[in-house]
Amino acid sequence: MTLGGLLRHWRAVAQMSQLDLALELGASARHLSFLESDKARPSETMLHAISEVLDVPLSERNTLRLAASFRPRPDAGPSRPEDRGRIRQVIDQVKRAHQDVPLLVKDQIWDIIDANEAARMLLSQATGRDLLAGDSYVNVLELIFTPGILRERLTNWEDVADATVCHVHHEIGMAMDNPAFQAVLDRVALMPGFPERWANPRKGDIYSTRYIFDFGGGRRSFDSILISLGAPYEAVLNGIRFDTFHAVSV
Repeated sequence: MTLGGLLRHWRAVAQMSQLDLALELGASARHLSFLESDKARPSETMLHAISEVLDVPLSERNTLRLAASFRPRPDAGPSRPEDRGRIRQVIDQVKRAHQDVPLLVKDQIWDIIDANEAARMLLSQATGRDLLAGDSYVNVLELIFTPGILRERLTNWEDVADATVCHVHHEIGMAMDNPAFQAVLDRVALMPGFPERWANPRKGDIYSTRYIFDFGGGRRSFDSILISLGAPYEAVLNGIRFDTFHAVSV
């Protein structure tokens, strides 16, 4: 994809008009039109400003830089040993701060890469097995949509699935060049009961979802709150997501 196509894509993800973006940047809409049609090339400063206004994920900004013939930034590249140490430190800090509520840690393709003890107990109670005991990662999308795992335990499964698909469509825009994530989506979309109408989901709250579990002896409800991390030039943290589950009375 050309730079112009990438800029149009991220502007669409941000749901901004060309005029709105121009006003935010203090630039002319005509100049932006030239950039998006590949009739002009932005300066490095302008490209950075556009990335900031459109909230382009740090892990995706090198794609823009390469399309504009700029050298990629090394701090937005693959994880280095010091990056992995930083990730581990942040995950441990968040887990300590949320040790009283179930917490799942997932990566860019929604694999569960860590969880606290409360989350392990909740999943074990809901599924009747210790899903996180093995060496392989459990994928949240497959956990929700695969029959025989969580589907039958969630009395509001359709609501959860609907909210999840809204979130998935947001993530598609934020990870457009991630073939591993697309492969997971392709598998999930073929699962029984995945309605075709969800190919074009309604807009919803992608940061909070209610889960109502039926444990046989009674129901328990949780509001799942999504937490994402990332600061300028910390691309290594940009794909980490934390799901916390807060008990609610219904």
